[in-house]
Amino acid sequence: MDGPTTPVDRRRLLALIGASSAVALAGCAGGGDDGDGSPPTDTPTPSDVVPEEYRTAASLNDRQRDPDALSAKSDVNYQDEPDDGQQCSGCAYYIPDRNGDGVGACSIVEGNIEPSGYCVSYAAHEEGTSTDGDSTGDGEPSLAPADVPGDAECAVCGMTVANFPEWNAQTVHEDDTREFFCTAGCATTYYAVTDQFADTDAAIAGLWVRDFDSRELVDGTSASYALETDSDRVDDPMRLNPAPFATREDAVAYVEAVAHLTVEDIVELSAFDRDLAEQYRGRLIE
Repeated sequence: MDGPTTPVDRRRLLALIGASSAVALAGCAGGGDDGDGSPPTDTPTPSDVVPEEYRTAASLNDRQRDPDALSAKSDVNYQDEPDDGQQCSGCAYYIPDRNGDGVGACSIVEGNIEPSGYCVSYAAHEEGTSTDGDSTGDGEPSLAPADVPGDAECAVCGMTVANFPEWNAQTVHEDDTREFFCTAGCATTYYAVTDQFADTDAAIAGLWVRDFDSRELVDGTSASYALETDSDRVDDPMRLNPAPFATREDAVAYVEAVAHLTVEDIVELSAFDRDLAEQYRGRLIE
């Protein structure tokens, strides 16, 4: 028969019981796996963590949010404060609060968006604008691409735009002035040096370019541009153009397939200034 339990023996017994309880509780809480022995799942991406009512919601200008085609906040320099009076709640791409938490979303930028926030993709929303290509009937521009007239000349180089259906681009100003371009290179040059090429002082309201892979017109204000520098690599008009992509992922795949480009050579439309435009259309810029 065993002898009486000593104080030391009791302390060892209590310690063992405590350790067993801690292990059991860790198992109930999930511990280091998902409860079935599998490793923990990855943290959801910003486009996944917005409430369900925002995932495919329409913005103030009726642009539907596509969770698979969003810009990263870092790419558009998103901040939670306004910039010179401009803020997300007044942006055409903003999706207002739908669940009472005071925070909204964006049709072109990932994650939750503060109404007081701001990013470089800001485009002022004005009542009456639409994205379906129909006239708004109140003098506002229609924020949708139009058919290219057969006699339209590129506003930068003068070539006939309709001759390049897989490369052409276009823009519309806030006063409904519309211009067409033979390529994305001319479109981004026009954007960068508008004062030289535009016949209006009205701001640009929308811009569309051809996706390099699909050749479909995509929103140039939210596209990602690979800054191609090899004029012999692509047989495109004007010999040298940035390569636009509807998603950053496609642009990354493009630059990773060549040795002369890196992800540092992927930019948003806002990056096109006079210096960058001269890289593509220097001989046409005064």
